[in-house]
Amino acid sequence: MKHTLLLLAVGVAIGALIANKKEPEKTVDPIELAIEKSKETMKKATAVSAKADKVVSSKISEMKQTIEVLEDEKQQLVEQVKVMENEIVAVKSVAPAQPFNVLAIVSDSTSRK
Repeated sequence: MKHTLLLLAVGVAIGALIANKKEPEKTVDPIELAIEKSKETMKKATAVSAKADKVVSSKISEMKQTIEVLEDEKQQLVEQVKVMENEIVAVKSVAPAQPFNVLAIVSDSTSRK
């Protein structure tokens, strides 16, 4: 029984020593901390850059489509102008040349009294 009490006392003492033993404080290396913060910032910057690239690509695609539509409309307008020019030339060639009559516009002032 003496041995049991002795072993129990030694176990309690060892347990108390282990419980009182503090873990050494971990010191944070400022360089390592700066590197980790830099990595996080780079991840965020990469994500923002990817979003911006996506938006820019989308806008460029829209602008290209708009330019194509405008070029088609321009071509149609050029063709319409050519048709109108041809119609004007045709009308001028068919219409008889009439001299401009100024007297038809000016009222006769001699007949009024």
